Amino acid sequence: MPKPNPFSHPVSVDAELFSYSPFTERGQARSFTCGDPDLDGFLNSDEVEEYERENLGRTFFAYYNGELAAYYTISTDGLRLEYIQSKKYPKSHVKKGKELVETVPSLKIGRLAVHTDFQGRGIGRVLIRRISAIALNSVPAVRLLIVNAKEASIPFYEKCGFRFARPVGHERGRKLRTMYLDLIAVEQEIRSPGD
Repeated sequence: MPKPNPFSHPVSVDAELFSYSPFTERGQARSFTCGDPDLDGFLNSDEVEEYERENLGRTFFAYYNGELAAYYTISTDGLRLEYIQSKKYPKSHVKKGKELVETVPSLKIGRLAVHTDFQGRGIGRVLIRRISAIALNSVPAVRLLIVNAKEASIPFYEKCGFRFARPVGHERGRKLRTMYLDLIAVEQEIRSPGD
Protein backbone atom coordinates (compact mmCIF):
# COMPACT_ATOMS: atom_id res chain seq x y z
CA MET A 1 0.00 0.00 0.00
CA PRO A 2 1.53 3.36 -1.03
CA LYS A 3 2.30 5.92 1.66
CA PRO A 4 0.16 9.07 1.66
CA ASN A 5 1.82 12.12 0.16
CA PRO A 6 2.63 14.49 3.07
CA PHE A 7 2.34 17.44 0.70
CA SER A 8 -1.15 16.65 -0.57
CA HIS A 9 -3.00 18.41 2.26
CA PRO A 10 -5.06 21.41 1.16
CA VAL A 11 -3.23 24.71 1.09
CA SER A 12 -5.20 27.95 0.85
CA VAL A 13 -2.29 30.08 -0.35
CA ASP A 14 -0.75 30.37 -3.80
CA ALA A 15 2.91 29.31 -3.65
CA GLU A 16 3.61 31.60 -6.60
CA LEU A 17 2.86 34.64 -4.41
CA PHE A 18 5.72 33.92 -2.00
CA SER A 19 9.04 35.72 -2.03
CA TYR A 20 11.96 35.04 0.26
CA SER A 21 14.77 37.14 1.65
CA PRO A 22 17.65 36.38 4.01
CA PHE A 23 17.96 37.89 7.47
CA THR A 24 20.17 40.97 7.38
CA GLU A 25 19.90 42.68 10.77
CA ARG A 26 18.23 42.29 14.12
CA GLY A 27 14.98 44.21 14.41
CA GLN A 28 13.99 44.02 10.75
CA ALA A 29 10.86 42.07 11.81
CA ARG A 30 9.93 43.77 15.09
CA SER A 31 6.19 43.32 14.57
CA PHE A 32 6.39 39.57 13.83
CA THR A 33 4.31 37.42 16.15
CA CYS A 34 3.50 33.74 15.86
CA GLY A 35 2.17 33.30 19.39
CA ASP A 36 5.35 31.70 20.74
CA PRO A 37 7.49 34.21 22.68
CA ASP A 38 10.70 32.22 22.07
CA LEU A 39 10.22 32.20 18.29
CA ASP A 40 9.11 35.85 18.23
CA GLY A 41 12.01 36.97 20.42
CA PHE A 42 14.64 35.15 18.36
CA LEU A 43 14.32 37.68 15.52
CA ASN A 44 15.21 40.55 17.86
CA SER A 45 17.92 38.83 19.87
CA ASP A 46 21.70 38.68 19.81
CA GLU A 47 21.30 34.97 19.03
CA VAL A 48 20.02 35.48 15.48
CA GLU A 49 22.94 37.76 14.64
CA GLU A 50 25.38 35.32 16.24
CA TYR A 51 23.97 32.41 14.20
CA GLU A 52 24.56 34.39 11.02
CA ARG A 53 27.98 35.76 11.97
CA GLU A 54 29.31 32.41 13.24
CA ASN A 55 27.83 30.39 10.31
CA LEU A 56 25.69 28.33 12.69
CA GLY A 57 22.50 28.83 10.72
CA ARG A 58 20.75 30.97 8.14
CA THR A 59 17.42 32.67 8.72
CA PHE A 60 15.05 33.50 5.87
CA PHE A 61 11.86 35.54 5.78
CA ALA A 62 8.86 34.37 3.75
CA TYR A 63 6.64 37.11 2.35
CA TYR A 64 3.19 36.33 1.02
CA ASN A 65 1.93 38.92 -1.41
CA GLY A 66 4.41 41.39 0.10
CA GLU A 67 3.50 40.76 3.77
CA LEU A 68 5.82 39.02 6.22
CA ALA A 69 4.09 35.67 6.76
CA ALA A 70 6.77 33.42 8.25
CA TYR A 71 10.43 32.75 8.84
CA TYR A 72 12.70 29.74 9.16
CA THR A 73 16.27 29.01 10.20
CA ILE A 74 18.27 26.13 8.70
CA SER A 75 21.72 24.64 9.20
CA THR A 76 23.60 21.48 8.33
CA ASP A 77 23.63 18.55 10.71
CA GLY A 78 23.55 14.79 10.72
CA LEU A 79 21.62 11.97 12.34
CA ARG A 80 23.40 8.81 13.41
CA LEU A 81 21.99 5.64 11.86
CA GLU A 82 21.15 4.09 15.22
CA TYR A 83 18.65 6.92 15.85
CA ILE A 84 16.65 6.15 12.71
CA GLN A 85 13.91 3.75 13.72
CA SER A 86 13.08 2.31 10.33
CA LYS A 87 14.30 -1.26 9.85
CA LYS A 88 13.67 -0.76 6.14
CA TYR A 89 16.35 1.90 5.72
CA PRO A 90 17.97 1.16 2.35
CA LYS A 91 21.11 -0.95 2.70
CA SER A 92 22.57 0.78 -0.35
CA HIS A 93 22.71 3.93 1.77
CA VAL A 94 24.23 2.22 4.77
CA LYS A 95 27.14 0.54 2.97
CA LYS A 96 29.16 1.41 -0.06
CA GLY A 97 31.92 -1.08 -0.60
CA LYS A 98 33.53 -1.62 2.78
CA GLU A 99 32.70 1.82 4.17
CA LEU A 100 29.97 2.17 6.73
CA VAL A 101 27.99 5.39 6.83
CA GLU A 102 27.52 6.23 10.50
CA THR A 103 25.84 9.61 10.20
CA VAL A 104 23.20 10.49 7.61
CA PRO A 105 23.76 13.97 6.14
CA SER A 106 20.92 16.26 7.15
CA LEU A 107 19.54 19.76 6.92
CA LYS A 108 18.22 20.92 10.26
CA ILE A 109 15.26 23.20 10.76
CA GLY A 110 16.26 25.23 13.79
CA ARG A 111 13.17 27.41 13.79
CA LEU A 112 10.01 27.65 11.70
CA ALA A 113 7.28 30.13 12.59
CA VAL A 114 4.16 31.42 10.83
CA HIS A 115 2.69 34.83 11.71
CA THR A 116 -0.63 34.56 13.58
CA ASP A 117 -2.43 36.36 10.72
CA PHE A 118 -1.39 33.56 8.34
CA GLN A 119 -1.73 30.44 10.48
CA GLY A 120 -3.99 27.60 9.37
CA ARG A 121 -3.56 28.27 5.66
CA GLY A 122 -0.85 25.73 4.81
CA ILE A 123 2.13 28.10 4.88
CA GLY A 124 4.07 25.75 7.15
CA ARG A 125 3.70 22.94 4.59
CA VAL A 126 4.79 25.30 1.80
CA LEU A 127 7.92 26.10 3.82
CA ILE A 128 8.68 22.43 4.54
CA ARG A 129 8.41 21.75 0.83
CA ARG A 130 10.74 24.68 0.07
CA ILE A 131 13.29 23.57 2.67
CA SER A 132 13.10 20.02 1.30
CA ALA A 133 13.82 21.31 -2.20
CA ILE A 134 16.79 23.31 -0.86
CA ALA A 135 18.11 20.13 0.76
CA LEU A 136 17.61 17.98 -2.34
CA ASN A 137 19.42 20.55 -4.49
CA SER A 138 22.27 21.04 -2.02
CA VAL A 139 25.80 20.60 -3.36
CA PRO A 140 26.88 18.48 -0.41
CA ALA A 141 24.53 15.50 -0.29
CA VAL A 142 21.60 15.77 2.12
CA ARG A 143 19.33 12.80 2.84
CA LEU A 144 17.21 13.93 5.82
CA LEU A 145 15.43 16.95 7.17
CA ILE A 146 15.64 16.96 10.95
CA VAL A 147 14.04 19.09 13.63
CA ASN A 148 14.02 19.20 17.42
CA ALA A 149 10.26 19.66 17.72
CA LYS A 150 8.43 21.23 20.63
CA GLU A 151 5.46 19.22 21.87
CA ALA A 152 2.96 21.64 20.32
CA SER A 153 4.66 21.34 16.91
CA ILE A 154 4.79 17.54 16.76
CA PRO A 155 1.36 17.06 15.06
CA PHE A 156 2.35 19.53 12.31
CA TYR A 157 5.61 17.71 11.59
CA GLU A 158 3.85 14.33 11.63
CA LYS A 159 1.39 15.59 9.00
CA CYS A 160 4.39 16.61 6.89
CA GLY A 161 5.74 13.04 7.03
CA PHE A 162 8.33 13.40 9.80
CA ARG A 163 8.98 10.43 12.08
CA PHE A 164 10.47 10.24 15.54
CA ALA A 165 14.11 9.36 15.89
CA ARG A 166 15.01 7.06 18.72
CA PRO A 167 15.45 9.18 21.84
CA VAL A 168 19.07 9.98 22.53
CA GLY A 169 20.56 10.40 25.99
CA HIS A 170 20.51 14.18 26.03
CA GLU A 171 16.80 14.21 25.02
CA ARG A 172 15.56 12.17 27.96
CA GLY A 173 13.55 14.44 30.21
CA ARG A 174 13.53 17.31 27.70
CA LYS A 175 10.46 18.64 25.95
CA LEU A 176 12.06 18.65 22.49
CA ARG A 177 11.89 15.52 20.32
CA THR A 178 14.12 14.80 17.35
CA MET A 179 12.12 14.06 14.21
CA TYR A 180 13.27 13.35 10.66
CA LEU A 181 11.92 13.28 7.13
CA ASP A 182 13.61 10.97 4.62
CA LEU A 183 13.88 13.15 1.52
CA ILE A 184 14.35 10.18 -0.80
CA ALA A 185 10.88 8.98 0.21
CA VAL A 186 9.28 12.30 -0.79
CA GLU A 187 11.62 13.36 -3.61
CA GLN A 188 9.03 12.79 -6.34
CA GLU A 189 6.47 15.02 -4.57
CA ILE A 190 9.05 17.74 -3.92
CA ARG A 191 10.29 17.87 -7.48
CA SER A 192 6.83 17.74 -9.08
CA PRO A 193 5.38 21.07 -10.22
CA GLY A 194 2.16 22.45 -8.89
CA ASP A 195 2.65 23.97 -5.45
